[in-house]
Amino acid sequence: MSNGFVHLRAQSHYSFLRAVPAPKDLARAAAVNGMTAIALTDHSMLTGAVTFYKACLKEEIKPIIGLTLPILILDEVRELTVLATSLLGWQQLCQLSSQLCSDPETIALGALPLPDFAKLASDLICLFAIDPQLPFETCLAPLAQQVPSALYVELHPNQSALEKDHIATQARALQLPLVATHPIAYISPVDADVQHTLAAMRHNKLRTELDPKHIAPQGSYFHTAAEMHVAFADYPAAIAATVEIADRCNLTLPLGKALFPEFDLPAGKTVDKWLAEEAERGAIRRYGELTRPLRERLQHELRVIAKRGYAPLFLIVQDIVNYAAQANIPISSRGSAASSLVAHCLGITSPDPMRLNLYFERFLNPARKSPPDIDTDLSSSRRDEVLRYVYQRFGADRVAMVSTINRFRRRSAIREVGKAYGLTDDTIKELTAHLPRWRGPKPNTPNSIDPWEALAQNSPDATVKAALKTALRILRFPRHHSIHAGGLVIAPAAMPTIAPTLLANKGLVITQFDHWTAEEIGLVKLDLLGIRGLSVLGDVAGRIQSWRKTEFKSTLSVLNAIPEDDVATKERLKLGKTIGCFQIESPGMRNVLKEVQAQSIDDLMVALALFRPGPLTGGLKDAFVRRHLGYERVHHLHPALSGLLADTYGVILYQEQVLRIAHEMAGLSLADADLLRRAMSHFDPGSQMITLKNRFISGAQERSNVPPETSERIWDLMAAFAGYGFPKAHAASYAQVAWQAAWSKTHYPELFMAAVLANHGGYYSQRVYLAEVRQMGLKARPPHVNYSQYQFSVCYPDGDPVLYMGLGQVRDLTRATIKRILQLRPFHSFEDFLARVDPRPKEVKHLVMCGACEGLGQRPALLQRLKEGGWRGGQLSLFQSLADSEDWTLADCVKAEERLLGTGVSAHPLALISVPSNVISTEAALNYMGSPVAIAGVQQTRQRFAHGDDPATYVIELEDAVGVLPVQLETTTYRQYKRLLNGKGPFYIEGEMILAPDIGEQRLLAKRITRL
Repeated sequence: MSNGFVHLRAQSHYSFLRAVPAPKDLARAAAVNGMTAIALTDHSMLTGAVTFYKACLKEEIKPIIGLTLPILILDEVRELTVLATSLLGWQQLCQLSSQLCSDPETIALGALPLPDFAKLASDLICLFAIDPQLPFETCLAPLAQQVPSALYVELHPNQSALEKDHIATQARALQLPLVATHPIAYISPVDADVQHTLAAMRHNKLRTELDPKHIAPQGSYFHTAAEMHVAFADYPAAIAATVEIADRCNLTLPLGKALFPEFDLPAGKTVDKWLAEEAERGAIRRYGELTRPLRERLQHELRVIAKRGYAPLFLIVQDIVNYAAQANIPISSRGSAASSLVAHCLGITSPDPMRLNLYFERFLNPARKSPPDIDTDLSSSRRDEVLRYVYQRFGADRVAMVSTINRFRRRSAIREVGKAYGLTDDTIKELTAHLPRWRGPKPNTPNSIDPWEALAQNSPDATVKAALKTALRILRFPRHHSIHAGGLVIAPAAMPTIAPTLLANKGLVITQFDHWTAEEIGLVKLDLLGIRGLSVLGDVAGRIQSWRKTEFKSTLSVLNAIPEDDVATKERLKLGKTIGCFQIESPGMRNVLKEVQAQSIDDLMVALALFRPGPLTGGLKDAFVRRHLGYERVHHLHPALSGLLADTYGVILYQEQVLRIAHEMAGLSLADADLLRRAMSHFDPGSQMITLKNRFISGAQERSNVPPETSERIWDLMAAFAGYGFPKAHAASYAQVAWQAAWSKTHYPELFMAAVLANHGGYYSQRVYLAEVRQMGLKARPPHVNYSQYQFSVCYPDGDPVLYMGLGQVRDLTRATIKRILQLRPFHSFEDFLARVDPRPKEVKHLVMCGACEGLGQRPALLQRLKEGGWRGGQLSLFQSLADSEDWTLADCVKAEERLLGTGVSAHPLALISVPSNVISTEAALNYMGSPVAIAGVQQTRQRFAHGDDPATYVIELEDAVGVLPVQLETTTYRQYKRLLNGKGPFYIEGEMILAPDIGEQRLLAKRITRL
């Protein structure tokens, strides 16, 4: 190899706060310095290994994958560097890392026992750096006995000549070869300070208090081959050993080949044959008969699926969905999977792709290499049941959740670096408060002022400047692993033989790879996402089924029986009275429902697609609404579009329509049409886009007689839309769930609203949902010892429904006390409650104050009774009666509820004050675009945004009894009212309704603010 030296000990930032370089930086440094190989030896984990491997191949140098492992040798924890020589060596690395990071016993030890390591070291080369101050018998000799054939003793450049001689003597005594290594923690010496700060962050210490042994040794930068030759002039064999080791490491990772678990099949059936039979049986169940169009579509899809080897994926998801159905767990499809007829026939998806004219290529493009996503939404309250089934069905050792890699962003970087530099909490808070939350492109024009530079310029403190400089340097560095929201992978063998694992919170095993890397190594991700809206439907349907068991045999049969043509539900949608309903409850969404006069699932599908930045900002929504209601004639840019956009009145509304125009009007194959859509949606101006555009324009002229200038306009319209467009398949799936939610709210309002509150709502705070309960004519009450469950529930104490908040929401009330309350009630007096439940003084005080003992006495009298004590241990006082007294005012009750329950149940804060007569609701304000209005409410959130080169703006979300409205404050307005806006309010705000140009969001542009 050129230069006669190879670095065998380099760490990347995937060592998590131990090193600075990105994997690509290491590969690039090796290539620039004329080295033809380099080894990555991150600490304990392989998170960055695949990224490094690909970066090296791109630089045309050999990637060597290894690890730095803590090994327990004779009760001493020592570090050992290991390198994989083959694919088996890679598998051994995965298993070693998994044991170190996933096995509770090994985690407790903090190191791998030497015998455990030796069992998995057959295809590994070991590099060991001994301590010159210790006799070799304490560590080197036992290690040599366990791994004698592949063990090298390290020499480092920063060791003295005497130390090197001593190490060489010990190595010769055991006939072990020497190797010259130099642990790399950063590329350039200038980053030594950054590594110092990372180490302080890792140990949660100040930089000035950090033990020097926790910092990378001085000079841990990328040494050139010439520097290494000079440092080891007396040990040429140690230099030559690096080349020998690199020659022995010949790992080729099998990237890009999907790995599926074996699937149990009937005798004599192949997986492709079985999938085809299952799909045909499902088609007959769905459609009654297998017509020619159905058969042709199925055969086309099955051919593509078989060619790509994805049949196991469909059967696995079908198996999981079937289990959920048997267990009465509400599910829904999401994303483009609903475009597949095979998925529909298997019962994986609900929308009919034939009726909706959905293209299979939108889901599985034959020209796309990566596996398709089949995402399934599940009731969030029962998702764990499905996960347990997957682990049991496919083997606990073969299933893992996918990780996400949390990275440092502006605020987290400043917070963590600031702590390491010793900045006060107030200083850190002040710095982060001045950072914008980018919305849209970052400013990059010559006149743009970088927010970091502005912060540094405005601070005279040298420590603050240094902290900001370091924080900027570590942006996007990996910070820690977390669990992916829904992704899991199933391996054909034990997971650690394919991908390394990690023990996460709650005992869950996750991959050390994020889902992109897991996919590259061959693992196919399934998304099983918990959705609260499905939990709401499950709760409502479960209660209905319990009342009507002779009519409905299961919870899901209730949902399946919901009619798709219901007059009362249509009226609710048309009026936008959908607070609490899945996906259609936000103020803007409800406004769209009213505008389009939505009355069906298809109308909901349209509304979901319309409420996107593209249609909202491009004026397409208004054009669609006018045409939909018959106020405007439908206009097409060319007659060739009339059949393609007829159902959306000439407006491009769905991503699938981009495919349809490219395919049917311009003659592109569906595969190429989907490539075009993907390029457009990623705003890709590259050569592929230019080629596709030329083919589109020429194809439209040849196939549909569309003039080039018209094709250009159609192209521009498609390109403008595609980046923000909504998949019709996705909209169709969500529309069905939204309709079921609207039906449930219409016909079982008390059950529905209780379920929304029990499942922690959706878009709004509890205050808004409680206000909605009251506006619907229902009663909402605080928790009650005789009527409440753990969560929000409906009770009928006097025959009429009452929604009681759950006991689980009472501050400081333990599960044990709640359990006794539920088991021992009803309670006929306060003394009865005290004697039998025997709560702690704080618990019963909080129950009284929040209204949970209503009917057992007035709050002041009950609190007076508590001062006497005497019930603990079953001993009652002589107190015999609770004298009648005047109860608290409504304002006092709400104040106590907000403190002890987190929200006021008895009334919304605005109901307790006098509101100016010109105030309109946040919902009504949406109808006054471009006009001055006045609203009142409490502040939910406040954020600072930057828009290109424009001055920063501030957006607060103001909540009243019917919803939430974003309120925009320009910089001067915010400065004027900054002090006033501290706290929740309530506030009175005058301003003008506007449309935010970047996201199509309706807002109030504030002009004047007053605290009420």
